[in-house]
Amino acid sequence: MVVGISEAGAALLGVLGWLVALAASLPVLASAGRLHAVRRRDTILAAASGITDEVVRLGLVLVVVHGTGSALWAGFGWALAGLVFTVATQLTQFSWPIGQQAAERLRSQGGYMSTHPLHGAVRGVTTTSFHLGATLLLAGGPWWLLATTAAHAVVNTAFARWAQRRLISVELLGAVVSTALLVTALLTAS
Repeated sequence: MVVGISEAGAALLGVLGWLVALAASLPVLASAGRLHAVRRRDTILAAASGITDEVVRLGLVLVVVHGTGSALWAGFGWALAGLVFTVATQLTQFSWPIGQQAAERLRSQGGYMSTHPLHGAVRGVTTTSFHLGATLLLAGGPWWLLATTAAHAVVNTAFARWAQRRLISVELLGAVVSTALLVTALLTAS
């Protein structure tokens, strides 16, 4: 697909935003990583990650995103960065120290990868829908921050706490929340 310079730039800014959000959550990862109660640690990391991501996303749309098209591409870049990170951290040969830290961060957010290709495809669509919807909503107005932050924290926390035992239920929750965000964003953008 051929995209223009402004669309590619917006997508790259979305990737950069995702990287900034990852870096911004590292202090929480370092602090919570010391907790011995695994469930408590995972819950803290998941909730903090959702909050951090949405605050950084708001900064991204307030500073560099102008208009619905730019927001759409920035959201796509954000989702793409997250999906590439997920795939990269799941590769068994990705074992150098930074990769191990990244894999721990992913696990703390409930980043599980099924061996079934359909599950991977559904997860990719759900993730992309979430990030497109959240970016479009925040581009529509900063007052959406509360909704996107709550949605992100709930989905991350659900994955961190229950995905190992109730993956289908958690994936359905993620799909419903992602669809709701995207549909709301599309309805308010028109």
